[in-house]
Amino acid sequence: MNIIVVGAGTVGSVICNQLATEKHDITLVDQDMAVLTETSNKLDIIGVHGNGASVSTLRKAGADKADLLIAVTDQDELNILCCASAKKLGTKNTVARVRNPEYSELMQMLSKDLNLSLTINPELSVAKEISRMLRFPFASKIDTCYHGRVELAEFTVEEGSVLCGLTPAQIHTKVGLHFLICCVLRKNEAYIPKGDFVLQAGDTVCMTAHNDVMVQFFKAIGAYKHPVRDVLIVGGGRMTYYLLTLLQKSKISATVIEPNKARCRALAEQFDCTIIHEDGTKQAVLHEEGVANTDAFIALSDEDEENAIVSLYAKSQNTNKIITLIKNMQYVDLFKGVGLDSIVSPKYSTSNEIVRYVRSLAMTKDIQIESLHKLMDNRFEALEIMINDHVEGVTGIPLKQLKIRQDILIATIVHKDKIVTPSGNDKMEKGDTVILITKGEHIDDIKDILK
Repeated sequence: MNIIVVGAGTVGSVICNQLATEKHDITLVDQDMAVLTETSNKLDIIGVHGNGASVSTLRKAGADKADLLIAVTDQDELNILCCASAKKLGTKNTVARVRNPEYSELMQMLSKDLNLSLTINPELSVAKEISRMLRFPFASKIDTCYHGRVELAEFTVEEGSVLCGLTPAQIHTKVGLHFLICCVLRKNEAYIPKGDFVLQAGDTVCMTAHNDVMVQFFKAIGAYKHPVRDVLIVGGGRMTYYLLTLLQKSKISATVIEPNKARCRALAEQFDCTIIHEDGTKQAVLHEEGVANTDAFIALSDEDEENAIVSLYAKSQNTNKIITLIKNMQYVDLFKGVGLDSIVSPKYSTSNEIVRYVRSLAMTKDIQIESLHKLMDNRFEALEIMINDHVEGVTGIPLKQLKIRQDILIATIVHKDKIVTPSGNDKMEKGDTVILITKGEHIDDIKDILK
């Protein structure tokens, strides 16, 4: 597809990199010539210098023939204007990043009038991700499929765990539950485990199961942690605003530490929670607010370094669950190496959402994509698709008779609302929802799963 990305910041660069690897023709638009040149040369894409809302700039970028325009500048208003202008010029689909909470209701009302195909809100996406982690504190990362009924949980096998030295089949026998170990990351090597794969201490594991089974599994292996009832949050920005909105619905009490008085006042007026006007990097303040006793500690300040430092302090206090916001993804491996495994990033949440939408435009009519999740440091993808029609050579045939690619695993089949962890005798049928785990190239057609 011909895709225009307006905004060469970190988010725009991540999106360009992901879409370029998927063989799309990318044109990047930005007013900063130096950043534009560096990014376009690095990714081998076309760069157009100018204002993305300018008609002349959009024409130069090819908006009259573009399949999609994605506006991800730092200004919500500019993103909306870019999309509206591009649509008038002939761009088929448009996506705008809109972050300001004050615009949420407005965008719901005006998306159709403005011809916006999709609006994305990185801070809201991350807040939802954190909310899921709080529901399942025993997992370092949790994603959901099929309306929240199927969970994808990542966790690390600890030294002395009952899982050490066992194959997936032996684990099934031990716990007596229906689940599937989808993928394993071991010393920077990624695996879709076969039946004889033996788990070791230090392995990062991703498993999928019905949401009720997930809790039972972690109880069975002795790694269960009680649901979160109260949280301590450092940082009172937009992400905290969205998170507090979700926590209120979950009846989780929150304490927020924020050094900016205006932010404190705004949060206090909006939410029924404790707001502390203080510097959250001070150990004395964290100690006084109960960092060692809280069910979960969440670092959401504007600075990655501050988030890492306060999270490490919380870890030293044996805090039950720690979630850390890291915007610069170059730091992620470093911080995971010192034990901060529940890391969230708005940039990758945005990228994943846009890639899912782009894939949905490229998919054949036989299937439609419902959700897409990046797993295990982006080594794997979980693709939730619905099979719209009978597909010759794929549907109605037992899985054991299909020659499925080695880098693809069929993790879950939902047939007539029944969630199935598939065996060789199960089949995919028209109307089924299927969750695929992929390690290699992405798929645009259900037939792409075959060798």
